[in-house]
Amino acid sequence: MTLALILSGALTALMAAVEVLRFRRVRRFTFLTAAHALIAVGYCLPAFLIAFLPGTPWAAGMMDTLGPNPWGVRLYILDLADALNLAEGAYVSAGIILGGGYAVMLGGYLLAARRAPMPLQSRAIPAGGLAVIGLVLGAMAALALTAYAFQFDGLRDMAQAGLDLRRGARSVRWGALQVLAQIAFPAFLILAAAALRFDGWRRAVLAAAAAAIWAVAAVRLLHVGGRLDTAGFLVTPLLAWVFVARSRVTAMAVLAGLGALALFLASVDPAFFRDPVATAGTEAKQLTSALADNVLYILAYLGFPHITAAHALTVSPGVIDFRWFIDIPLGVAYMLPNFTGVETLPPMILSLHVKLLPWIPVDLFSFGYYSLGTLGVLIVFAAFGAVLALFDGWLTESPGWLGQALRAAWLFYLPFRLLYADPYAALQAGFGLIAGTVVILALSLWARRWA
Repeated sequence: MTLALILSGALTALMAAVEVLRFRRVRRFTFLTAAHALIAVGYCLPAFLIAFLPGTPWAAGMMDTLGPNPWGVRLYILDLADALNLAEGAYVSAGIILGGGYAVMLGGYLLAARRAPMPLQSRAIPAGGLAVIGLVLGAMAALALTAYAFQFDGLRDMAQAGLDLRRGARSVRWGALQVLAQIAFPAFLILAAAALRFDGWRRAVLAAAAAAIWAVAAVRLLHVGGRLDTAGFLVTPLLAWVFVARSRVTAMAVLAGLGALALFLASVDPAFFRDPVATAGTEAKQLTSALADNVLYILAYLGFPHITAAHALTVSPGVIDFRWFIDIPLGVAYMLPNFTGVETLPPMILSLHVKLLPWIPVDLFSFGYYSLGTLGVLIVFAAFGAVLALFDGWLTESPGWLGQALRAAWLFYLPFRLLYADPYAALQAGFGLIAGTVVILALSLWARRWA
């Protein structure tokens, strides 16, 4: 594993150097910063965990809380590596291709940054337009979730059904309605922004509407949300506050609290999301008594791309033939409601992937390699870098709370496509944010046209 460690360490050092140079110039936490962090955690650090953790007490992980993983009883990244038993050459080849992928990602970012859009001027959007759009989207989300919830026997049954759905132990009807209900969260952000633009009774009404729509989003999250969705839901408004705060002391205090919250959400037992009230005390106690174990678990939990990237090189083309990027239009097609009850579409790459690697998503490297080999990896990383630059140009420098709220929400969605890159899963998880952003973009363009 020596050469694989050298490649991982070199890429980490290169990304750190690029980030230091960029931070001196922009003085901002950017989308590229988040991508650097996730590449380090997902693709570089795991090489060191696999090399140095076996044989130490740290290898046991937190199995008393989480139960055995499908590969064994240690940190699952170690058992996964042992179960696949990939040759060192696979890790070395994946490391070399990843280095090329990072280079084209950085090139795509720099090229797109030259033509990045103007920052979103949310204050140029009429406050009345924001209020109307927020109320319409919020009403749609509330009606969709209400209709969907009729099939459950109360809130507890709805929460339990969500966990059973993720485990494949239960099926539900009208699943498209709960996906539509995702627009509750962007509706909440829009209504909160509108409330800040008004005074008196109008602000009170819009604030109450925002709180009600926030509750709708919370109920939906209780049903289907996972760790990342929950973190984005809770942290986005607070992170937006940090981005607009003028006091550095306040910003640092809130960031410290957000760090503790992120650590808690990333390390808790999945049962917490089924019954938070009953399990919160136990989880908090364990977090404070085993902080290092929790941090290590999170790093190992997010380290699967290092292994899946090398694994993709050994099964494609072959067990999984090159897909020629068909999964992108397939992901859109799978999002459309199926009224016939008969699924005739080809299987998505995720369904083929999890037959080989249960519990493990498709990362961006693997998606590119399954699509078109090494060239596919270079294409998707270059496109990913360009998209990061576009969002940095549009949101990172955006003044006002709405622009920074969108920035915070997209920071929880877009960079994580490095780890969760299946098109259908990505569209399903981001439908509400994407729809809300499109509406805000349309309002912004309309306001600019008629200004």
